[in-house]
Order: sequence, then structure tokens, then C-alpha cells
Amino acid sequence: MRYSVIIPIFNAEKTLRRCVDSLLAQNFEDAEIILVNDGSQDNSGSICEEYARNNDNVICLSQKNGGVSAARNTGLDLARGEYVLFVDSDDHVTQDFFSVVDETVEKEHADWIQLSGCFDNGQKKQNIIHSYLSLHSREEVVPQIINAICKKTINGPCAKVYRSDILKEHNIKFPEGVSVAEDRAFNIVYSFHVQSYAACENIVYIINTQNENSLSRKRHKDLLKQFDIADSYLDSKLEEATIPEDEKNRYREAIDFGKCRSIYHDAKLMIQDHLNWSTRQKSLLKLCKNINGKHMRYPKTRYCTMISLPVRLCITPMIDVIAKKLIRNAGE
Repeated sequence: MRYSVIIPIFNAEKTLRRCVDSLLAQNFEDAEIILVNDGSQDNSGSICEEYARNNDNVICLSQKNGGVSAARNTGLDLARGEYVLFVDSDDHVTQDFFSVVDETVEKEHADWIQLSGCFDNGQKKQNIIHSYLSLHSREEVVPQIINAICKKTINGPCAKVYRSDILKEHNIKFPEGVSVAEDRAFNIVYSFHVQSYAACENIVYIINTQNENSLSRKRHKDLLKQFDIADSYLDSKLEEATIPEDEKNRYREAIDFGKCRSIYHDAKLMIQDHLNWSTRQKSLLKLCKNINGKHMRYPKTRYCTMISLPVRLCITPMIDVIAKKLIRNAGE
């Protein structure tokens, strides 16, 4: 089996058929589709069983609700393909998805491949095009990964291609019991073992942004707590990793920057929860002091310096302004 496509499913009856049909409609036979029904309370389970009955390359498994990490991990346990891909149940792929993936795999033979896609809110689309990249040494790959961690482009397992042997050899799974930043942790841990990396410019993955309650996009008020749990998992995996100490230090700086940057997410939530300005400022000041008290180090790039400066100097009004801008941009 060439590819295993894992789809975690929770109450997705409205979009599930579009998702699975987009994969089955292609002229490509060397792929299995693994549907993991994570305790859905709607008709999703029946739909999954129907696809499994009617298609030899569709596998269906239902389990008690354990969250998106548990569902994806179940899929990883079942996967037989040389390469693993993830698709969310409310997303779908283009008609040339498998042909583009297969062509890129054959051309690059990379340990990790990033695909391009677009956001679709039902009214307009916003393309996410990754410039073509072909990196085939650890010296080339590490700076790319560090930059992706800092700019949050490493987040999310969808629109990426993973080598199954790397996942199995190093027992790489999604941290369970965490519903935020678990995919970021998974990707960073996977990156410890990557010797080559490629990016494809072809848009093949369509991200549906209309469903805020989907398994991987639900809003969480305990965002910082969730980040802390995921980062603790990530810190332990970094200590175990058999990579040079100088690489570990670069990872530590990038991960610390992610912890610093999380304050902007918390600021967004406070604005969306209609907390008054004074309350937001007091909360942000407390968060800044907490972050600064940990004496974290960040990558010495212009971008990281610009984003971390308001936090390091406790300029909470600026953090508030940036958070408002992020909210506006997300609504555009």
C-alpha cells in the first residue's frame, strides 16, 4: 500500500460525504482511507460503515470519544501505507490530490512533504501557497523547521506527507488528553527525525473554516493551560531526542518563542469574551510577568524580536492592539 489517509470523525455528517468522495473520485488505487469515528452522536458512524461496505480500500473503526489525538493515533495503528496523510472530516481535496502527491513523492523522496491549499469560508477562498522547496540535508532542513515553528506554519498535520517507517520506528503519536497544540507537538517531534524536506506549490487541500466546532478547530478558553500540557510533552521528547545539542538549543529557543507568542491568543480570547480594557490589561500584565519570569530565550531574528518585544517590555496595550488586528484579519 502506497498511502494511508487517516480521517478523524466527530459529528461530521454534514461534510463527511464531500470529504470521502473527494478522495474516492480520483483515478488512484494504491491508497487506503481510514475512517475513525470518535464517538459521534449523529449519523457519522452509519455513513462510515456504508463507505467501508461499498469500497474495498475504506476501513472504518468506531471508538468511544477520546478526542482528535486519540482518533488520529488509532488511524496510525491501522495504517499500512508507506506514507501517511491526514484529512479532517470537514475538509476535502482537489481532483488531482493523489497525482500531485505521488508525483512529488517520486521526484523528491523526502522524509516530509508540505502541500499547498486554501481556506474556504463558503463565500471566498484564501490560498496558502508554499514556495517550492527541496532540501536534502539536516543542515538545510533545521533552519526551515525552526522558522516554521516560529511562524506557526508547522501547525496541523493536514496537507502534509509523512513517512510511515519514521513514525513507527520512533513511535511518534499525538499526545492524548490535549485538544490544543497536540498537532504542533506531533509535527515538531517528527521533525527531530527528518533528513529531507520538500514543499509543493500545487493547491490540493481545501480547508473548511465554517465549522468552529469541528474536532480540530473548536475554541478553547483554557488555551494557555492546554499549551502548557503540550509543551511539557514536547520538552520531554526533545530531551530524549538523539540530535546534537546545538540543534536542541535551537529547538528550545523556537519552542520558548511559541510559549511567548501564546499570549496573543489569550488576548484574542479576552477580546472575544468582551472583557473590558482594564481587565484585559491587568491579565496581560500578569501573563507577561509570568513569561518573563521563566527567562526564556528566543531566536535572534527580526520577526521573533518584533513579536516578543511587547511581552518582554510588558507593553500590554500593544499586545491588545495586535490581538484586535489578528481578529480582524481572521474575519476577512
